[in-house]
Amino acid sequence: MGGMAFLDTFKPGAEWIPEGGVDVARSGVDFDAGGFCEGLAYDVLAYYKPYTRYKSRWGIYFILPAMLRDLERLSDAVQNNSGIKPEEGLLALIIHPGVVFLHELCHHTLENVRVSMGLRGVYEDVDEGLCQYTAFRLVEESSGLGLLVTPYMVHHGDHIHVHWPFDWPFRGVIRLRWNYPLYMRLNSIDRSLIRRALSILYKWWGLDRAGLYRPAISTKYTEDFLAKYLEQLRGDLVPFLDHALSKKPVNESDWARVNIDNREWKLTCRQG
Repeated sequence: MGGMAFLDTFKPGAEWIPEGGVDVARSGVDFDAGGFCEGLAYDVLAYYKPYTRYKSRWGIYFILPAMLRDLERLSDAVQNNSGIKPEEGLLALIIHPGVVFLHELCHHTLENVRVSMGLRGVYEDVDEGLCQYTAFRLVEESSGLGLLVTPYMVHHGDHIHVHWPFDWPFRGVIRLRWNYPLYMRLNSIDRSLIRRALSILYKWWGLDRAGLYRPAISTKYTEDFLAKYLEQLRGDLVPFLDHALSKKPVNESDWARVNIDNREWKLTCRQG
């Protein structure tokens, strides 16, 4: 994450705007159910347990049934849409888990910042928009971040089976052996293609009408707070070395605290 142009986009009121002309069916994911409740940042597809509340069980948790269901539905939606090019739909599937992961990682970063500043709370409703904006901008600027937790897809003629062996991605980060299509490794990914893929996810998740989850930075944040957030984020993005390279209240890597939850969640948080 570098460059003044990138950093300058993190200002109060900034918003990630999708590409025009991208039309895709809506996901069944209801982000209106998300927010902060039961002592965690619940985001429907995944959640973050803060270390200030869960001393030994803190970390990022993917909700496996919800994630796999959303990936399968997205696969069907992009394949049956003549307005979406195959490479756009495939890339949207590939970066889907990475966007979710980065969103949750940002909740951890915000907790680090607030604890370091001596603030009482570790969550605000407006964090969802900031985390969503951060995830979209990071993947747009650095496609490799979107490939950290890619699903594995098997082509069977006119359809694709989506598999996601969650145990390997984080071990693979150390060895830099990520499981994604060969053409992704051999060719640089054009930024316009990344933006189209992100726009598919934006439309798929209905982020234009998702309330708290619209990828935008609230004007409630000060520029000083956002500067501290970006400084902390730089360190938190370094796999397995974040706790050594950055000042943070917890002496353990967030990358080592990624977990799977096999339960079906029916939680609805009170927003606002």
